[in-house]
Amino acid sequence: MSNPPDSESPRATKQKSTYGSADSTLVEQIGAMPTSKNCLSCRIVGSGTFAGVGAYALWQSRAAAPGTPAQKRIVAGLGVALCVGSVIRWLQ
Repeated sequence: MSNPPDSESPRATKQKSTYGSADSTLVEQIGAMPTSKNCLSCRIVGSGTFAGVGAYALWQSRAAAPGTPAQKRIVAGLGVALCVGSVIRWLQ
């Protein structure tokens, strides 16, 4: 038995991707993807969650909370970052 030529083998056929031809680059494929917008209730819940966790982290970084000063600085930085993230999420 002889092997079929490469052009006749099932593996040699080009398959199209969902967003364009198989030869397109990743940048073109990403550009072709639809952008998603969140509904208002999703933005409110997401922003509220970020703000709540950020506020809790800031509360845990207070002077009376247990932990070393270095740990409190890390938690305070995390709290500020989460609060800023909630504002950015709301504005998107």
